[in-house]
Amino acid sequence: MMKNFKWKWQDTLSVILGLITLVYALINYNRLPELLPAHFGITGEVNRYWDKATLISVLGSLGVLLPVLLQLTRRMDPKRENYTKFENAHGMIRLAIAILLNSALALSVSYGLDKHIPAGKILIAVLGLMFMVMGNYMPQIKHNYFLGIRTPWTLAYPEIWRKTHRFSGILWALAGILFILASFLPKVWATSFIITGLILSIILPLVYSWLASKPLRHN
Repeated sequence: MMKNFKWKWQDTLSVILGLITLVYALINYNRLPELLPAHFGITGEVNRYWDKATLISVLGSLGVLLPVLLQLTRRMDPKRENYTKFENAHGMIRLAIAILLNSALALSVSYGLDKHIPAGKILIAVLGLMFMVMGNYMPQIKHNYFLGIRTPWTLAYPEIWRKTHRFSGILWALAGILFILASFLPKVWATSFIITGLILSIILPLVYSWLASKPLRHN
């Protein structure tokens, strides 16, 4: 049953970071307001709150258990044999997602302790770093059903998967840079940079995979 469960140093680091973040939240629990930020807008403003018990429970649990959850999705993937071809990329992407989740919890708690902390702006910068990491490793991701640019055309044609992920890796890295820059810019510019980054990372890969697959679909 554990044959495809590949525990890496990235998973150990993810769990350690998750435990540290959870302990930080619990130590400060009684000092926190009843409501904590659960979602930030694209310019860093708080636009949704959760009660602190729910937020800490959900994000804290995900931060600690994420490596196990992602390993379970790997086991469920019909193409799970392909994961051995991009073990390091998978590990680094797991770590990047874990850092984002733990940063979200730590920043939410920090904002609850001091509302002068630009938690949303910092989280946007962390998101940018995550996009840069994922963009760097995206060309290494092999055909699967859980990780990567999953469109009808990339899933249907392995060659379109390969081309789309090579193309998208550059776009995700550029989007990450735009997100980081946006965290330092005034609201109008920040909004423009983030929207541009989302178009680069979401819309263009979808369009590219559709266009690249046209010759194959017409054969």
